[in-house]
Amino acid sequence: MAKKRVILALFLVLIALIIIFLPGISRYHRIKARQGKLEDKIERLKKSEVDLRREQERLQEDPTYIEKVAREKLQVTKKGETIVRVEGSNAQ
Repeated sequence: MAKKRVILALFLVLIALIIIFLPGISRYHRIKARQGKLEDKIERLKKSEVDLRREQERLQEDPTYIEKVAREKLQVTKKGETIVRVEGSNAQ
């Protein structure tokens, strides 16, 4: 009979430990998953920062690129030029 009580006590202790630690383990896995997503986002943002810094450098130092951006994005023209838009064209 004592052996059955020891086995029952061990079983109850095991169940209690599972009940105590299961929420913590579940939370740990959620936190690790979120950490992975945040690390991926950090990597994407770092790459974006590098691209933006390159763009900034080009805009500060390359007159040809500045002109290209001004013409394409701001639709700036030189004196005497006229902008002509063609409907249905893929060109921008």
